[in-house]
Amino acid sequence: MKTKKQLTIDTFSTESKLKPKLCYNISLNDEISGSSGVTVAKFPTSLTDMSEIELDTEDMDFDKIKGVAYFKQYFKDVNSSRHRILLYCDDEKIYINQLFYGLSEVIWLYNLEFDSAPVTFAYKKNDTDSIILASENKMVVWHTNYLPYTITDVPIITSMCMNEGVLFCTVKEPAFKVWYATTLDAESVGEINESCNYISLEDNLGDAEKILTFDESVYVFREYGISKINYVKKDISVSQVYLSNSRIYADTVNICGNVIVFMTKDGLYTFNGVKVSKLDIDLTDLISQNNDNACSASLDTRYFLALKMDFNDGKAVLCESQDYVNNALLVIDISDLTYQIIRGVDIGSLLAVKTEAFEKILLTFNSGHDDKLGQIVNNSVCFSDNLPKYLLTEPLNENIGIKQYTKLTVDSSANVSFKLIFDDDTKTFTTDKAGISEFNFKVSSRQISLEISSSAEAIDIKRIILDYYEYGD
Repeated sequence: MKTKKQLTIDTFSTESKLKPKLCYNISLNDEISGSSGVTVAKFPTSLTDMSEIELDTEDMDFDKIKGVAYFKQYFKDVNSSRHRILLYCDDEKIYINQLFYGLSEVIWLYNLEFDSAPVTFAYKKNDTDSIILASENKMVVWHTNYLPYTITDVPIITSMCMNEGVLFCTVKEPAFKVWYATTLDAESVGEINESCNYISLEDNLGDAEKILTFDESVYVFREYGISKINYVKKDISVSQVYLSNSRIYADTVNICGNVIVFMTKDGLYTFNGVKVSKLDIDLTDLISQNNDNACSASLDTRYFLALKMDFNDGKAVLCESQDYVNNALLVIDISDLTYQIIRGVDIGSLLAVKTEAFEKILLTFNSGHDDKLGQIVNNSVCFSDNLPKYLLTEPLNENIGIKQYTKLTVDSSANVSFKLIFDDDTKTFTTDKAGISEFNFKVSSRQISLEISSSAEAIDIKRIILDYYEYGD
């Protein structure tokens, strides 16, 4: 005796019957749709005119943009702010564009040159907006209404933060020292005086690699843990708050919402100022064991992580067809743990920018489009290329008995391929119209998985229905 049944999947969140085994360039929610994508960065022409322009870099001497920073300066005399985008390029120069003035040109900033991409930190001192640019050969400090000035005799700064009017810095050598300047004078770093000194972190947590202010406290992310710096009226102490079993990738550390997110070889973690918790997203098998060049940014509750992933499917997607450093962008909303994997982009750095007129994630690239400043967009593209979309599910059926499958019904956009994978057979169907499509067949099998693929820019899948007969006594 056999009974006719249906398997209906009409929601595609993490709690649905559809369990992804491998998924990239696809967004899973109430519907299956295309993921976010990347394209050339565009900016509003003014604070009130949202028509957008690209930065014009066609006639510049550089071939590659290697870093990007954002800096807002307030000018009291005219009661207005100026928004700056700074680009560090492979000709070792810093270029600047002033946003909201309708200008697409970038110009060389005060003849400044650096031998490496500078670490940047924007802050206020005496009600004046300032920015520090610290590279391996110099430090430049720029206060509003003054020309930038250069200091060469300082340690190589790797990260900076400010708390309670004190500037804290991690340095490359010796990396167990954390410097602090009570007068925010970055040029004092490396020189012990009344307003500047250092904290020694010589313990089993390794080098100090990233420092940040979180929940009114200062935390130092080390190679293998987290330390907290307590500074009260010039009294300073350090406490260990977390010991990691594997190395923390420093450039993945980012404040996101009400937690700090970071990655180790064992996966992704959050830190709330008290305890560390592993994110309940099982991507361990996909994350490469070599992610020294991973980097991140955060915008509200969304965490953006550029990294290397091992998909192990024998395919070469976009940037993977040539030499690459990173090949994926992971976007996680930590409020509900929904996520996307954007595969095929080799991102070198990310920067979150929020202004009165827009908020966006800016990108530079290690390879492919590396002469452009990019941004994340809602369209599932990589510049002029559509991102190839792919989803392979775990087995859809819960029981292991033999079933006879007879029909696939989908409510989707056109140009989507659905491949049914049985014990020893496969059936592939492609939609040629938007709406409901029905495909009849007849296969008996114990297991069945589903593969979805498309090269279209946008896809939309609302419902998947499998008709089958179940055998009984």
